[in-house]
Amino acid sequence: MSRSRSGFTCFLFALAAGTFSASAPAVVLTWNNGLIEDIGTDTPCNGSGSEIRVQGYTGQSLLPPNFAPAIGEIFYAHLVLSHPGNPCAGSAVGLELLLPSGVATAVSVDNPVFCFARVPANGQHGILLYNLANDAGYGCPQTLPPGLQGLAIYAPNGGAGGGSWGMAAGFFLEFLVPLKASAPQLGNNSIYFRVNPDIGVVGYPNVPVYVDSDVIFRAPFENQDLTLDICTLTPIAQGC
Repeated sequence: MSRSRSGFTCFLFALAAGTFSASAPAVVLTWNNGLIEDIGTDTPCNGSGSEIRVQGYTGQSLLPPNFAPAIGEIFYAHLVLSHPGNPCAGSAVGLELLLPSGVATAVSVDNPVFCFARVPANGQHGILLYNLANDAGYGCPQTLPPGLQGLAIYAPNGGAGGGSWGMAAGFFLEFLVPLKASAPQLGNNSIYFRVNPDIGVVGYPNVPVYVDSDVIFRAPFENQDLTLDICTLTPIAQGC
């Protein structure tokens, strides 16, 4: 019996730095994603009627083709948010992570939280993938303090106010958080993200979590590649 060693930094750290050199074969993790949830409505800027404000879904990383991690192994949850609505002031989105019993965060230097944005084109640039960890106004948190219901995902540099995440029409955000389980998870519990884009407006994108009690006949490997769902959108953002 052998256990795998996690090294998730390979792809996304290189992506953030703008360089990538694969020195050894890596396992590309897949995402088991939950359903897309509509969160709130708004009135279009300088218009009338009603439109969906924010949409989002949550996913858990799996080993290919669809193997669950085992107790003690690092895996990731991600949250993907879009902003199809176009309120004049945009949205300041508050985020929290709600974990079931037996699952905890596992943030470390080798397995950090990742925060990325896909920003629409304007007169100065095309569609861009943006590493929020490098943004003076946002940053990417590596500690998640208690929030209203779960673990708060605050922008450490203040963000859009109070640690919230600013979004407007055409923006996408993707957050990846490392986790570890101390008990098997059979899919009857879920990972939730609390998404709060406006006063009194809250949604809970979620996905069932699966963690095996043990690993049998798994070959050891050194590198695991995480991928960004926002880099699968067309046209592909510069930086993906």
